Amino acid sequence: MVAAFRRVVPPVVRRSRHALVVAAIGPVTALGGLLWAFIQPWRITLLHPHGKGVWYLIVEAPLLVIALGVLFTAFVARPLLHDLEELGG
Repeated sequence: MVAAFRRVVPPVVRRSRHALVVAAIGPVTALGGLLWAFIQPWRITLLHPHGKGVWYLIVEAPLLVIALGVLFTAFVARPLLHDLEELGG
C-alpha cells in the first residue's frame, strides 16, 4: 500500500527562500497590476475609449504591469529557478 502511494504521489521538493522570492515576483507584480486596475478603473481607457488611438488603448499602465509580471514569470523566473535547482539552492 505504501509503495503504491509513493508511486502515485511525487515527493515534495522544498525550495530555498531565494527560489520562493524569485518565483513570487512575477505573480505578485501581475496581482499588483490587477489590483491597480480595479482600484483605478478610469485608468483603463478600454472601458471608455472616447476617440483615443489604438496605442493609447493598448499602452495602459495597469495592463503593462500585468504583462510585465507574466513575462517575468515566463522568461526570467522559470529559467532562473531551473538554474537554482541545478545548483542545489
